[in-house]
Amino acid sequence: MPTTMITLLPALLIFFTSIVIPPFVSSADDGEQQRWIQVTGEGAVDAPPDLAILRLGVMTIEKSPQEATSKNNAIIARVLKDLTDNGITEKDLETTNFKLSPQREYRKNLPPLVTGYQASNSLMIKIRDLEKVGKYLQLAIEAGGNNFESLSFTVEDSKPLIDEARVKAMKNALDKAEMMTEALNVGVGPPLVISEISQPFRPVQSRRMVAADAYMESDVPVQIPNELSVNARVQVKFALE
Repeated sequence: MPTTMITLLPALLIFFTSIVIPPFVSSADDGEQQRWIQVTGEGAVDAPPDLAILRLGVMTIEKSPQEATSKNNAIIARVLKDLTDNGITEKDLETTNFKLSPQREYRKNLPPLVTGYQASNSLMIKIRDLEKVGKYLQLAIEAGGNNFESLSFTVEDSKPLIDEARVKAMKNALDKAEMMTEALNVGVGPPLVISEISQPFRPVQSRRMVAADAYMESDVPVQIPNELSVNARVQVKFALE
């Protein structure tokens, strides 16, 4: 049978909200009219970061692959030693990538000429004392680190925050449904369908590139965010009473 779409107010389109009241559609169970409203709810929880994730590495170029690798290994070993000597534990250090590739010079009408080899080794470092992020950056630079990819801040155990944001999103969805049906003197019943449409929680990214010959007399200045926001969005289909 045909279904009649009733739009309450144009402004409600902002919330991607609709009310459907098909007057001649019977439910399979008891023959009563099937009526529902669908809304999107949002919730957010703010919390200070407690973990910094630093991604950095060493890049070396030499005439032979052995020379490039040997030089790279020596610098990486020095970086690791300086970090662990200053409080970074081995469980918070991880090698994320190692690459050795030829460097080619391209010549017109001639085969490419291999001019050397590039070795790169990338690390992921978890820093739990946020006040020392600048210090660890400086130590890595002075030890020979020359390929800084990114610095990010996050909340290590974000599950309680995500759960709290979900609860807020559900309450927000119910508030919207009740607000929009109040003018019609229609009550909101139990939820029929609940769908989470949240994006996964991601840390705040703060990219910082450092040249190979960078030198600073003090720690690298780092601005730590005061709070991170954990968001949740749900789409809920409520029955109408």
